[in-house]
Amino acid sequence: MQIELYKRAVVPLGKGVEVKYSLLSEEAAKTRPLGCELYGVQIEMGEEVAARPCLTASRVSVGALLDSMVSGGVTPAGMGDVVDDWLVAHN
Repeated sequence: MQIELYKRAVVPLGKGVEVKYSLLSEEAAKTRPLGCELYGVQIEMGEEVAARPCLTASRVSVGALLDSMVSGGVTPAGMGDVVDDWLVAHN
């Protein structure tokens, strides 16, 4: 699995905390015989990390998800709910 830093943002928690949003990618051939890449997301805030790999085969879609998480100031604690809502809306 590869981790590519997508964006950094400061989330206004107290004095402001830096959050790193990353794009995860993995060759589907390792997990499924599709012959494409699967993408996911990861959020880091200090020692706290949350990741959801293999969400979609569309880099554009996962980029839009990351953009919405950055603009909404999503932290690792809230990432699961945001991703679950996104999956429901995109299936």
